[in-house]
Amino acid sequence: MRNLEFIGEYCGKRIHIVQVSKVTAKKLHETGERILMQTSNFHPFGVWSQAIELRTDENNNSFEDVVCNFRFYNCSYEAGYYVTFYKVIV
Repeated sequence: MRNLEFIGEYCGKRIHIVQVSKVTAKKLHETGERILMQTSNFHPFGVWSQAIELRTDENNNSFEDVVCNFRFYNCSYEAGYYVTFYKVIV
């Protein structure tokens, strides 16, 4: 995994994010931290597709279910075959 850091605008606020592994993202999500996810070939603050915040939904889907659904609908040859996760620092 590459140790990448980004600073950019998300929902009108300037935030700092750091790339984390899937295992770390799952642990942080369970503790209530803000986690963003994006397909592997796109920049998290890109023009074409921005990262999406991983939230617990009203259907009580697990972390794995949400990530699998995101991967099924968003990952492709152009976008990248796997999901990258980012922890929000500020």
